[in-house]
Amino acid sequence: MIEQALFKHLPELTDQLGVEHIKPLLDRITIHGVSAGTTVQRDQEPVDAFHLVLSGRLSLAVEAGGRSVVLGELLPGNWCGELAYFSGVRRASSTVTAVEETDVARLAFSDFEALMAEDSVAVCRLTHAFIKMMMRRLHATANNPIIDPNGQMLIAGDLSVPWDELGQPPHGVVEFIKSLLGVR
Repeated sequence: MIEQALFKHLPELTDQLGVEHIKPLLDRITIHGVSAGTTVQRDQEPVDAFHLVLSGRLSLAVEAGGRSVVLGELLPGNWCGELAYFSGVRRASSTVTAVEETDVARLAFSDFEALMAEDSVAVCRLTHAFIKMMMRRLHATANNPIIDPNGQMLIAGDLSVPWDELGQPPHGVVEFIKSLLGVR
């Protein structure tokens, strides 16, 4: 049953990675059911994997001044753990908790790095999708900030990125940089 949730998202993953690059990724992903209320990662604690929401919802919150400030939710098709990996810090930037029964696909950072050696194109394309997702979240932050009890700006509440925005066909580095800068 849980594997069916992953295969439901395969068309989008296939669009992102290409048919020939999907199997090496799938060989490294494990599927997990997470009970409502279970913490997947805790703010500022070590993180060792990406998680892709397959079904259900994950809540994101930061711990600030002894309080928990809810940032929003991740819906199916969205990842968490990417900031810990790409920042190099390998610590969670938020507490991620299952709002309801949730299925996630887990990709360990070590497996992602092993995939680099085996299929660098797949890693490049998946990284491109992560960057687009982070850019969208940053854009949403600037346009709809959340202010914590101390008056500090946090990130926006809508953290889900629709699959159709992540599943754009990959293109060259120059075109990607142009899109980052808003140049045509």
